[in-house]
Amino acid sequence: MSLDKLANPDKLGGQADFDDKKPGSPRITTRVALSGPAGLAALLLVGAVAFGHTSGYFASAPSGDPAAAAVDADNDTDEPAANPIPGQAGPKYAANEDELELGRRTPKPEPVEAAAEPKPEPEPEPEPAQYVEPEPQPAPPAPISTVLALSVSPSDRPGKVVLSWSAFSGDGFAYYKLVRSPDGDATWPGSGSDELVAAIGNASETWAMDRPPCGTNVVYRVFAVSHGEYGYQVLAPSNQVNALMSCPAPPPATTAIGFEASVVDGKVHLTWGACASEHVNAFKIVRSQTNPEPMYPDNGGSELIAALDPSQTSFVDGSVASGQTWFYRVLARADNGGGTYIACQTQALSVTIP
Repeated sequence: MSLDKLANPDKLGGQADFDDKKPGSPRITTRVALSGPAGLAALLLVGAVAFGHTSGYFASAPSGDPAAAAVDADNDTDEPAANPIPGQAGPKYAANEDELELGRRTPKPEPVEAAAEPKPEPEPEPEPAQYVEPEPQPAPPAPISTVLALSVSPSDRPGKVVLSWSAFSGDGFAYYKLVRSPDGDATWPGSGSDELVAAIGNASETWAMDRPPCGTNVVYRVFAVSHGEYGYQVLAPSNQVNALMSCPAPPPATTAIGFEASVVDGKVHLTWGACASEHVNAFKIVRSQTNPEPMYPDNGGSELIAALDPSQTSFVDGSVASGQTWFYRVLARADNGGGTYIACQTQALSVTIP
């Protein structure tokens, strides 16, 4: 039986009217005219029906109660009923229990364990260092014990200088090394344009002669050195000295001088005239069996058989044999400081040994 039927005053023996439901409000107002025992019975019936309608959604009435069964059948709906009692909270509906059941079925998230920090790998133990035999080091150079005193002077020979120095008095002496340099710094071992002009192995021999290039300022230095396992080492250097030789005038033209040759007792006798040049330092006598014009220096087939003092003007050649023919010439060699040249010479003479 529905509420609409129960509210009919004809069937309930009383009068009831219901206020219209306001939007959003489940409130129902019921007025029932009650009188006597019949009215009390009707009131109880209405309350039972109303209570069965409200709770029938989730609890079925006993099968022996036709009124409750009718209310339950009439309210078989999926929508929850409104709260029939104003001002009180309604019962928990099935929808709320479904949500609770869903909450019970939802698995709780498992706690996430913090990732373990990676443990550092142990570093390999260093291998013990192997012993390495040190390479032998060269012996340090011997300390300089003294400084040699060097001086330079002109020579009595044109174009040459004489260099002299104090003797080395230390140990280990091997040589004096005399170095000439045009760049203002003579070194040993030499470098660049340095030139070794003398190597003297006697510690008491403390001089040397040199012909420097004319027109160029050069420096000289001498070194006392030792000779060891690692080469030469300087024991003592000298100071540097300068030398500047002027260039001579060009040599004069060669002057002809008289010349005679004869055979006496199987020997060739040669005589010639004096040379007027003051720079003559020697007479050179040459001969040849193949070259009719022998010269000095050798011009092919010439042979130097004597070098005589400028004061001599004759020579005897005894190294000849009977039947031989020789060509002879005499030359006066001169030196004016700029180099050597031929100041005087004879003509070539032919001599046959009988």
